[in-house]
Amino acid sequence: MRALLLPCLLLCCLLPVAGNAAAAETILHNGRIWTGDAANPAASAIAIDDGRIVAVGDDATILGLANVRTRRIDLKGHRVVPGINDAHVHLGAWWTSTRLELPLPDPTRAQLEAALAAQPTAGDGWISATIGAAVFNDPGFTAATLDALQPTRPVILQAMTGHGTIVNGAAQRLLRIDPAIPVPGGWYGKDADGGFDGRLYEYAQWRMRHSQPPLPDEVEIADLQGYAAEMAKYGTTSLQAMAMMPPARFVALWQQSGAPQRLRLIRIPAPARLGDRVDGADLPRNVAGAAHIRVFGTKWILDGTPIEHGAAMRRPYTGTDLRGRLNFSRDEIEQLLREIVARNDQPLLHIAGDATAEAVLDAMAAIAPEAEWKQRRLRFEHGDGLRADLLARARDFGVVVVQNPSHFTLPSPAMAQSPLSGLLDAGIPLALGSDGPANPWLNMLWAQQLPAAPGQALSREQVLRAYTAGSAYAEFEEDRKGKLAPGYVADLAVLSQDVLDDAVPMEALPATTSLMTVIAGDIAWRDPAF
Repeated sequence: MRALLLPCLLLCCLLPVAGNAAAAETILHNGRIWTGDAANPAASAIAIDDGRIVAVGDDATILGLANVRTRRIDLKGHRVVPGINDAHVHLGAWWTSTRLELPLPDPTRAQLEAALAAQPTAGDGWISATIGAAVFNDPGFTAATLDALQPTRPVILQAMTGHGTIVNGAAQRLLRIDPAIPVPGGWYGKDADGGFDGRLYEYAQWRMRHSQPPLPDEVEIADLQGYAAEMAKYGTTSLQAMAMMPPARFVALWQQSGAPQRLRLIRIPAPARLGDRVDGADLPRNVAGAAHIRVFGTKWILDGTPIEHGAAMRRPYTGTDLRGRLNFSRDEIEQLLREIVARNDQPLLHIAGDATAEAVLDAMAAIAPEAEWKQRRLRFEHGDGLRADLLARARDFGVVVVQNPSHFTLPSPAMAQSPLSGLLDAGIPLALGSDGPANPWLNMLWAQQLPAAPGQALSREQVLRAYTAGSAYAEFEEDRKGKLAPGYVADLAVLSQDVLDDAVPMEALPATTSLMTVIAGDIAWRDPAF
């Protein structure tokens, strides 16, 4: 009996190995893999099946799972990381215009006026430009100034922060802007005589964009395709996106674009009246027939930025008596939060000033206890105003901060007080998003340098963890994304240089590309030279 039992036991022991061998559709080997998994932080090979990771380890072990049908890819010693998850991007095309080339981030009034004067005044084509605080905060620069330079062609100037617009008279008429009609969360600028000076603040500009005729589908689709292709070349596999268009339309356009990245679409309401139904609130969280697309989260923009002195501050900006302002009152903030909670949605709040952060924490305390908020993972988008006295409250409420390294390059003394590494020290979950230049490796450089707050710099590994596991946590996906571990989705990037090796100088980081980007086990991008 024992002689017969031994072969049976050996056969039973071999069956799981045979099963794994059949399951290993793809094996990546001979690499330097940063898994992001504390239980198994480094490896040289990964086995993938059906879009998920089935094993991570050394070459000999993982290659032992291969069979004749397994695709083997030699990583040639390159660094491999989990796919980048950009937790804060804005998508959507802008209308066709003659775009003025101005020196950024802060062109002078003289430079702008010269560029406008150089454009023909005949015709009806749009003229657009990006401006900084020098022009936007200049009370003498108004719609009348623009009209004198361009009396018939519509001109629209967008603040580089995205938190302000100036239009001339022709643009005002075409866009049907009526400063007499109040806009929740927004307002219109006034000149010395009390007339409209051409400035649209906060929701006045976003409501204007929401109300415009949509661009043709083919224009939007081409824009999404170009963006997705660029992101794949950086190794970005997930996008948490905010778009100024109806959510149902954006989902349809994304599907038509064929973009390979996983998409989380976040609603950005711009209501005509506070309390109006949130557009897209009835959309299902999981899109039928599109496992890579989810729709959830509602974002409200509660103040501006320090650059245009729009972020609401508890103390005046240096050298001024300005404190910014809240887009919504403390009671209105509570009303917005209660509506999101009633829909069992995740709140995402643009918060740049410390007065704004304090108002939100007070509203949270009035609505529910800390334990309930921890389950909701309310997000502070930016969180620049989380001063030292507010960090413990934010941690206790389970606040997640989605920060943007590019903001620390902006010329504002207020940013010098903003936390980044201090968020981790305080035990606050940190995710990273671009909200500007989309290159994650450029953002890694900025997160290490932090011109405005060098004492808050992150290490390279902290940046990478925030851009992967941190971003996954910010969207309740930490059990399936953000690590290279068995059971997790097979989203990864094979990098052109080792961003975790200090031998690669910081200044070289922005040149990093992905030699091969894998999403759900499929190659979404491969450098022809790899």
